[in-house]
Amino acid sequence: MKKISPVILLSTLLAACGEDVPTVEDVHNVEVGGQKMSQADFLQKYCIGKELNETCAKVKNAMATDSTKSPGGIPRF
Repeated sequence: MKKISPVILLSTLLAACGEDVPTVEDVHNVEVGGQKMSQADFLQKYCIGKELNETCAKVKNAMATDSTKSPGGIPRF
C-alpha cells in the first residue's frame, strides 16, 4: 500500500500540471466555461507553477488592484 500512495500522488500532480490555463475575458469577473469563480480560486486551480502565464499574471494583477478599491469608490490609504 505504501508503494501505491506515492504513485497515485505523483500521477495526480502530473495531471494537474498538464491542465492548460483558460483564457479569461474579464479578469475582474472571472468566468471559466460559463462558471463564475473568484480570482483567488482561479489562481489556485490553474496558475500554481505557471506564474509566467499571461492570463495568470493579469488575474493576479487585477486581484491586487481590486483589493485596494473600497466599496464606496473612495480610495483606501
